Amino acid sequence: MDGASAPVPDDAEAAVPPQQDWAAAAASGRAQRLVVSKDEGAATDVVPGNDVLIPPVLLQSLIDAARAGLPDEACGIVAGDRPAREGGTPTAFYALRNAAESPYRYLVDPEEQLRVTLAIDDADEAVWGIFHSHVASAAEPSATDVGLAQYPDALYLICSLAGDLPVVRAWSIRDGAVLEAAITVGSEVT
Repeated sequence: MDGASAPVPDDAEAAVPPQQDWAAAAASGRAQRLVVSKDEGAATDVVPGNDVLIPPVLLQSLIDAARAGLPDEACGIVAGDRPAREGGTPTAFYALRNAAESPYRYLVDPEEQLRVTLAIDDADEAVWGIFHSHVASAAEPSATDVGLAQYPDALYLICSLAGDLPVVRAWSIRDGAVLEAAITVGSEVT
């Protein structure tokens, strides 16, 4: 991939179910609506509020990038108007090359990372999230993911391709503390 947004078909919005379908899938056990975990003693200000809003087209871009990366893990950066920790809104996804070329780990290509972070900064935006996929395991940060987390104000978005359907979950990783953030798919939080 060239670092631009992952390719999304013209009918991408139609490919992503509306919010009521996500709710129905969650109620049937086919999908999960995630909640912020409240570990005793853990910081509760990692992500303001209980929901992180992700537009359907951006979510589809993450899933498309994960699938395109197979058989290896995929990775990328999500830009936003502010960092997620400050209540920012995600605005764009930049798929980046996994320099590790591995199904077990990812390493963002350093030259692409520099180019994209400079472009984000030039656009007066911020790194909102760090994305990668898990080919055969759950959408949960591994010990390696936690140890390598370098953006404490960003969310870490993980797309698992281990099941029949892709699962995307969001995590705050700050000073070794890992908290899950609820994902709401749509244009506004209800």
